[in-house]
Amino acid sequence: MRSAVLRRAAVPALIAATLLTAAAPAAVASAAPGVAAPAPAACTITDASVTWGFKESFRSYISGSIAKGAWEPFGGVGYETPAFTWTGGAGAFDPATGTGSIAFPGGIRFTGHDGLLDTTVQNATLEISPGTGRVLLDLSGVSMEDVLAGDATVATTPQVPLVTLDLSALAVDASGDALSLTATDAATAITAEGYDAFGNYETGTAFDPLTLTASGTCAAPTPTAEETPEAAEPVVTSTPAAAESDDPPGSALPIALFASIGGALVAVIGGTTAAVVATKRKRAGA
Repeated sequence: MRSAVLRRAAVPALIAATLLTAAAPAAVASAAPGVAAPAPAACTITDASVTWGFKESFRSYISGSIAKGAWEPFGGVGYETPAFTWTGGAGAFDPATGTGSIAFPGGIRFTGHDGLLDTTVQNATLEISPGTGRVLLDLSGVSMEDVLAGDATVATTPQVPLVTLDLSALAVDASGDALSLTATDAATAITAEGYDAFGNYETGTAFDPLTLTASGTCAAPTPTAEETPEAAEPVVTSTPAAAESDDPPGSALPIALFASIGGALVAVIGGTTAAVVATKRKRAGA
């Protein structure tokens, strides 16, 4: 009797296991790929300007009674006391990362000491990062020491990161497809690389504050599909009768499910019945 009861108790458990096994592929196959949020688009800067006095004490030295020199802006750079103005800047900016760069044409030539001092700064590039930045310049010239030694060879060092730029107050407006950047009187200071190339001021010495304005356009963001694992194909055993079935589309999985359950029930019931009959025969023989 105990053996028959145990076998009968196993029937519901086997049915449940069969149901779970058959239904699992359906659950996996039902997963659908999602769509990620639109990725922010990078922006193109089409117009930018910078107002920067470079270094007021250097200008005073050049124009004073010792150097008796001058400066000559060229290539679109202008000067109106007390600052130079770069215009026609162009570049790119990514609002998502807060990074970008803007390049400006033109430059300034500083001369003095009857030609012993001759330095040119040109092709300015503003590098922008979150909260900070740098001003890079092509530096060329002849040091007074070399000239006095009889060497008048002009040395050029491209894109020297001359000064750091405090952009903690940079205003960014990326509304729709329009972009604007504004930084007013951002502090600047000479870098170690600037000191090596320029040689007049120690690293960290403050230069004049810089004002930046820029505008441009941004491409419309496009949604990107999220990558999802491919669903495993359910293994379904087909029969000739199933191929000729008149069931509507989408009914194949329930039929396979019921077939699996039916097969399991037949096997279990058959085994249970045989066990019961065998037990009764033993009792009858006893």
